[in-house]
Amino acid sequence: MTAWSLGPLHDVLDSVEFGSLSVADALAKRGADARRPLHPALAQWTEHAVRSYFTAVARIPAPPGVPDGALLDPVSRLWARQRGPLKPGDPDVYEEVVGDRRYAGHGIRELRMVRTASVADRPRDDREIALAVGVLAGGSPVLSARWERKRLRLGRFDPVRMVRLVEIGCADASYRVLFEGTPEEAYARYDADVTAHIDRLIAGGGFRPGEDCGRCAAVARCPEVPSRPGFLGVTHSGLPRRSWSMTTGRSYRACPARAHLADLFLPRDGSMENTEAIVRGQAVHAWIENLHRRTPQRPCSPDDAPAQHDAWECAGWAVTGHQARLGVQMIGDHALVCPLRDRPDDTEAHPERPVVVYDPEADVVVIAKTDLLYRVGHHWTLRETKTAKAPGEGDPLEQYPQLALAVLLARAGVLPGAEGCRVELERLTGSGPVVTALDVAAPDVVAQARRVLEAHVSPWHADAEYPTKPGEACGDCPFTRWCPDAKDAKDAKDAKDAKDTGEADA
Repeated sequence: MTAWSLGPLHDVLDSVEFGSLSVADALAKRGADARRPLHPALAQWTEHAVRSYFTAVARIPAPPGVPDGALLDPVSRLWARQRGPLKPGDPDVYEEVVGDRRYAGHGIRELRMVRTASVADRPRDDREIALAVGVLAGGSPVLSARWERKRLRLGRFDPVRMVRLVEIGCADASYRVLFEGTPEEAYARYDADVTAHIDRLIAGGGFRPGEDCGRCAAVARCPEVPSRPGFLGVTHSGLPRRSWSMTTGRSYRACPARAHLADLFLPRDGSMENTEAIVRGQAVHAWIENLHRRTPQRPCSPDDAPAQHDAWECAGWAVTGHQARLGVQMIGDHALVCPLRDRPDDTEAHPERPVVVYDPEADVVVIAKTDLLYRVGHHWTLRETKTAKAPGEGDPLEQYPQLALAVLLARAGVLPGAEGCRVELERLTGSGPVVTALDVAAPDVVAQARRVLEAHVSPWHADAEYPTKPGEACGDCPFTRWCPDAKDAKDAKDAKDAKDTGEADA
């Protein structure tokens, strides 16, 4: 299965633009490629994305000086420019390359950057824009093979009178013209800020393990990503290297296809999966995270809760009514068990800190986002915070499998404090806060954690097809728009509901 959501789209666009196929024929050709099979949902998304792309292109005004109805020609080769050292000590030459969809004609060069989601309100990256238009204005065609690991061989530079940078959103056929101007204006955008940014990229810097580690080819050699053979308890399946998190495990259990589509970053409908309780939990987490990020750090107090009890929001999560009032209570209750409450001067706290570990036997990068890592004196603790209307019953490791992962991370010595790191569960409920400590040295706790983790990892690790599981899982799935089986499941449910209603009326 392909691991890049836009890869099939570019394949289809290449067949249309360079192979003179119709859109329908190009889609059929890509779908019939048995060497690179597409998941059915990705195939459906690709068809939508391709048609959205051409819809957006038809809406984009023609560049100045281009006759009505005239089209720019697609360009197959990348554009790049090679630049000498900006200052003493820089490499002899470094290279700037633009990819994506390239077009030229009538004295114009145009780059269209394709995005999966809408670009209507996407944040602008001024340095990305400046770098792209600088290469458009001064770049030459790349003659080297795409994967050649040498200095690029460039063709002849052809001056142009205008460059244009366009962004296209395939979710809704949206577009934005990010830049349109002369080469001189493009070079002016490539200012000292961009040069300084490139300087920092060339110089490198510290390692920052996080969610992107799963897509990094050097993760197995990264000094900041600990290697723990056998951590997941599974052996290499022969599939390409992947990343796994507890969110992956939960999504896979609900529906294998859902986990795969999440990994592909397909556009999702958040309204499908975000119940009132989930939104309230996210708002509470975000509020407490902000409190723990204050400088200087200080304990949370009941007065830190939202002042408006009936309606408030944090980090885009808005709650009203009963959920808002319950959230205010939970934030106030947290102050009673805040780990900084009785803190000595040498306490430190790190909210939402990513922890990454690589298991070479499974060839999987494990990514955990911890709610809070904090230190009191010489002792480190990982605390997971959960919100619920009522306290849960049963085994907390089964109920909250993130705890199972936390226990094994502590035992593997990849958390601060090595194997001495503690693990806690903080539950904020309608009846008050409860903090439970887990003994990460107890053999029965470790064994149970391994059982819970293996149940979430093993089926996913062996799967190369990611089949759909239509039915109940479709109810809160954010990807039903792209899943061909979701409609059949909905139609079957609607038919059953109608039948049950008819029998009840009778």
